[in-house]
Amino acid sequence: MIDCHFHVWTQDVSTPEKRAQRAEQFRREAEVLGIDRTCLIGELGDSVEECRENNLAVAAFVDEHPDLFYGWARVDPAWGDAAVEEFRRAVEEDGLVGLKHHFLGTEINITDPVFFPLAEAAVELDVPVIAHVMQNEEPYPTERPSEARSEDVVELANRYPDLKLISAHISAGGNWEYRIKNIADHENVYLDISGSNCEVGQIEMAVDYLGVGRLLFGTDTWLSVCAGKLDGADLPAEEKAAIAYNFESLLRDGVANRLEPDELEARIKRSRRRFESLEEPREETIVDANAYVGRWPFHPFDASAEGLLETMDRKGVDKAVVSSLGSVFYRDPQHGNQELARDIEGHKERLIPFATIDPTFPGWEDDLRHCVRDLGMRGVRLLPAYHDYEIDAPEAEKLLRACADLDVPAMLVPALEDQRGRHPRIFLRHFEGIGQATHWRGNEGKIDDVIDLLLAVPEADVIVAGAWADGARIIRETTTVDRRDVWLNNAIRTGETLLVIDDLFCYWTQTQGRRIVDEIGIDHLVMGPQLPFKVFESYYNYTQHLPVGEAEKDRVRSENVLALLES
Repeated sequence: MIDCHFHVWTQDVSTPEKRAQRAEQFRREAEVLGIDRTCLIGELGDSVEECRENNLAVAAFVDEHPDLFYGWARVDPAWGDAAVEEFRRAVEEDGLVGLKHHFLGTEINITDPVFFPLAEAAVELDVPVIAHVMQNEEPYPTERPSEARSEDVVELANRYPDLKLISAHISAGGNWEYRIKNIADHENVYLDISGSNCEVGQIEMAVDYLGVGRLLFGTDTWLSVCAGKLDGADLPAEEKAAIAYNFESLLRDGVANRLEPDELEARIKRSRRRFESLEEPREETIVDANAYVGRWPFHPFDASAEGLLETMDRKGVDKAVVSSLGSVFYRDPQHGNQELARDIEGHKERLIPFATIDPTFPGWEDDLRHCVRDLGMRGVRLLPAYHDYEIDAPEAEKLLRACADLDVPAMLVPALEDQRGRHPRIFLRHFEGIGQATHWRGNEGKIDDVIDLLLAVPEADVIVAGAWADGARIIRETTTVDRRDVWLNNAIRTGETLLVIDDLFCYWTQTQGRRIVDEIGIDHLVMGPQLPFKVFESYYNYTQHLPVGEAEKDRVRSENVLALLES
């Protein structure tokens, strides 16, 4: 696979040795994912001189590691003729393959007339432009007025029909369905499949509307996540292999390390065989600890019990811990719990039911007892953002105590979809402004609320989803005795504390993967690809490529959550 979208993001690129460190890091990650080359994006710089040095650094990466790298040029359109001159120089002298434009650092939209001379130069040079594009709901458009949207892509594509324009990251948040349909009729627009959002159906819909030839494999540096998206797409292996190498067709003849036709064909064939091998049944036991049954009002994926089981069979998932999607939006979640019990009748060996309880709704205590004692539900899910209460509210603590009394685990879930692409009339508590739920973000101090709740009911068994940024802190502060001078902090949890390994975005086994193993520990991790919402392979890559042995991976794949449910 050729990755069209990868950031250098390396503090020191001043020497061949320093650049080799990044090259080796990329090579080790990419080899296990089937990625054999990537196109580097350097920094912009505050002046034309700084920008030239950054472009030269990217060119040095390519010269020193031609088997691994292509390179994009960067310039600020505000520099006028000097920007065009540096862009031309970087292509003609340095061998860079085209122009990367990002509004950050420039605050110039691709439809600004200031950008047009660069588009004209790209047409003359016969090189592509890759533009940062999003389709986010408010407050993003207001707070980021120069950030390109698909309407801007269409406008630029119409103005320059000979421009090869790449609309970056189909799903780095935002409404990807809107984006796909908006650019469908513009043959000179290509779409890269990168982005941290791994909702199902993206690539398949893009193929339906744009065709295989207009899709490019890209990662935006999120290697594992985006490789998993293409691996898991419901497409024939030959179409996946074509997408994996389409970027090569956009390169001009003057690119020195462009693949020869025979070599390109050989790589495409190898890639097709790799995709075919991924269709073989998995032998390991896998449990999705965060799955759902019902109907989601915003996207028509099949979340029926039968549809979920069919997906599990295709992906090699043996069991799933399921809750009702109806309970998310029903005024009384108990209706959804009752539906769930009916829907999974006859499938409880594979579909393990968790009740959805809103502790602010009257009669929830009776509903909980009915779910556990009469309906056979094995745990509880709390969705405070949807049911509009604080994670550390007295009601949440009371619910956890009730779970402990009934000897069933509780699971905390922040959100079920990326809020950047939410329905414009859905506003969830804790999602004000740009970013993730505030109570799951350590940089705003709100992770304290999660920790306080866990410590308030230390005997409860708890699974926490969506805590990727602060998982190590949660484990350290709730499960570890801390000795500081003469003060002994031994108020730790006696119940199990498990974290769903999910939403890690820029996940690299050598860095984040190693930290997860060292700082959180295998015994505190469970799998949670959130079927049928998300692409299974993107989330399975987190576990599949942890830097541990297979026996330890089995703890994460299934054993930890099954031990909790069977205890």
